[in-house]
Amino acid sequence: MSTNRRQLRGSQRINKPKGQRQEYRKILIVAEGEKTEPQYFEKFAALLKAKAVRVVRVDPIGLGKDPLTVVLDAEKRRNKERRAGDAFDQVWCVVDVDEHASLERACIEARRLGIEIAVSSPCFEIWLLWHFQERTAWVDAATLARELKNRGFSGKNMPADFPYTNYAAAIDRANKCEKVRIKHAPPNPSSSVASLISVLVQAYTEPGKT
Repeated sequence: MSTNRRQLRGSQRINKPKGQRQEYRKILIVAEGEKTEPQYFEKFAALLKAKAVRVVRVDPIGLGKDPLTVVLDAEKRRNKERRAGDAFDQVWCVVDVDEHASLERACIEARRLGIEIAVSSPCFEIWLLWHFQERTAWVDAATLARELKNRGFSGKNMPADFPYTNYAAAIDRANKCEKVRIKHAPPNPSSSVASLISVLVQAYTEPGKT
């Protein structure tokens, strides 16, 4: 790799000669889950780091709250960063279907605010399972938990040997299922996390500006 290409340094910027501005992308991910989702996106960003040619900052945050609260919190965080003069390039909310009554309102509010939303049905764990195998038949959260336990999961923590490199296969498997629709209950199984992963891959691998 050419020495003048930028390398990922977490949330830090690479020092450049005075007068030149370092271009980088900032992506905020606010998730419903407090452990699994933030851990997944942190480790996935670390995977992309090895091949990065562009400086990227990814902030994954877990709230343990309902979808509408997640969207409203994401907007607060975006505004705070904007007032500080260093706005996020994109803001994503990662939420589950489960039994949340606020999901449709959350999707409408996210669209109004210009915030992207990744919805998984029945829950984020379907996206994780697709790293291991195909699944197109209806499934509930309890079944997904059992399937993942058989693959090394313990509670809500990501296992150390999770196959993050299988993300492309997971995207293909997600694409075989019916797409998520904003105004209707998302089909089971489905997940638009695949769209967020594609955004992250592009953000890390496309050449940076000089």
